[in-house]
Amino acid sequence: MPKALKKYITIDKEILGGTPVISGTRIPIERIYELVKQGYSTEDLQEEYPHIDTKKIQFLMAYLIQAGLDAFTQYEKQAK
Repeated sequence: MPKALKKYITIDKEILGGTPVISGTRIPIERIYELVKQGYSTEDLQEEYPHIDTKKIQFLMAYLIQAGLDAFTQYEKQAK
């Protein structure tokens, strides 16, 4: 995982069985990805999850859009 992502994404077997989540939450990254695919904007996500830092949401959206879930999923499988 790129170093910059480690402060935004947590992968821990004790949290949702190792599903990648937004750091400090139990919100799966895949959930954010699905919402972005449905057309949610940064502002929409901030309304949906007001307790999450806007910078985290923006960074994750940019990363997921650029890398795509397939690349993320491939890394997830390697990490387990």
